[in-house]
Amino acid sequence: MIIRMRISRAVVARVVMSMVPLLFMAFVAVSQEQISYDWEGSKEGWVPASENNLGCNLIEQPEAMAMRAFNTTPVMRSGTLSESLGIDAGDYDRVQITLKNPTSSGNPNARLFAYGPESNAFMCHWNVPVDTSMTEFQTYTLDLTTPPNSGSGTFEGDVARFGWRGPWGVANGDTIYWKSMVIYSSSGCTNADACNYAPLAEIDNGACVLVGDSCDDGNPATLDDMINADCLCSGQVDEIREPNAAFNLDLGPNPTSNALEANSAVPLGAIRILDSQGKVCLEHQTRETRMVLDVSDFVPGLYFFEAHSSQGRVISRFIVQRP
Repeated sequence: MIIRMRISRAVVARVVMSMVPLLFMAFVAVSQEQISYDWEGSKEGWVPASENNLGCNLIEQPEAMAMRAFNTTPVMRSGTLSESLGIDAGDYDRVQITLKNPTSSGNPNARLFAYGPESNAFMCHWNVPVDTSMTEFQTYTLDLTTPPNSGSGTFEGDVARFGWRGPWGVANGDTIYWKSMVIYSSSGCTNADACNYAPLAEIDNGACVLVGDSCDDGNPATLDDMINADCLCSGQVDEIREPNAAFNLDLGPNPTSNALEANSAVPLGAIRILDSQGKVCLEHQTRETRMVLDVSDFVPGLYFFEAHSSQGRVISRFIVQRP
């Protein structure tokens, strides 16, 4: 049996356990994940600015998202007014943008905006010099620790959304092509062999997680927790087994996410599934020795499978889990 969870949350349902080893596993969590937008064939939730003087149309295309300008200051934003990334400005210090600017403007500064919660008024903004008359996509990196444009504000506190203005000087009907955007921290794990390798990190933060490292899966009942080859934190706990079972009952896969198969040498008889609180989740009567049950609607957690046949009663435990 395997249980998966994020170490950073470290919340484990405690159950009575004894005697038989059981693998308990936890996902290795990256301390600060990057935020990525891939605009190839998708808008990724981005929307045109609602203000008339910032108008544009966003069009999904296989290679990139096209921004068709309605005026000289087209702006797009990473979601509607009610949406929020829920991040703190202090956690991110780099933005990487890949775009193609076919226009021949003499002052080709694209502009990145940061917005606070529930506001279209920018928190601050930076100019990003880009090339003109581009026939290929190019990537530019902005250091968010550099001061924003004079008088535009400061980059601090809660950040709900980002926005981009097309390069200065685009005209009504011009099109700018946006391929991708990544918001990240320059500090991270730079070891390519690590489970939490951050390929864009410039400075190693000393927090790389490697296979074989000791760890804590969050369960006080586990022993010898360490990072395994799947980058999971795994330890040993004990499993309940009913003593002197009346007949053999095999359940699998265990853990499961969608379907559970039960096998026995004798007809399974009256079947019940109970959750960890004793609530009956499923009842069934069968003369078969094998059956497959749909558990796709079950809430992840611990369950008990009870089979009451002519040979007696058997109870076995299984776990429902999903990534």
